Amino acid sequence: MEPEFVGCWLEAQRCDRVALELLRLRNDLLPFHEQISTLLREVETTSRLLRDLHDLLKLYISRSPIVVYYLHVILPCLSRTLRDMMIYLKADQLPCLAQWTLMVERLSDQGGMPLVHRIVLYIEYLVQIVRLLSRFL
Repeated sequence: MEPEFVGCWLEAQRCDRVALELLRLRNDLLPFHEQISTLLREVETTSRLLRDLHDLLKLYISRSPIVVYYLHVILPCLSRTLRDMMIYLKADQLPCLAQWTLMVERLSDQGGMPLVHRIVLYIEYLVQIVRLLSRFL
């Protein structure tokens, strides 16, 4: 199996783990329910897109070399963001509020934009890869 196939699937699983931790935080931090829900929605969308891409890569196997470069660009970046998020989400020694605020503040500082906007950029990039793969003439 091609590494890109596996990479899409692995990052989708990583998104799912982040989503579970965000659900836990959302239940514990009712004042931040809307903000956490927004980020959660975007992470879940990313997971679905990665799974769709995984399936499309198998379906359009002859076209997959066209998008390999783009996957090599996004998968490491996305993986790093998700791993960084998990560092804060799994920091059991910190109270939930500290986990949330530290994650949002520090990861927003890294990208120069709010964390949720960074995830939205990943989504838009993945959507374009899906379009490129499935609609290439």
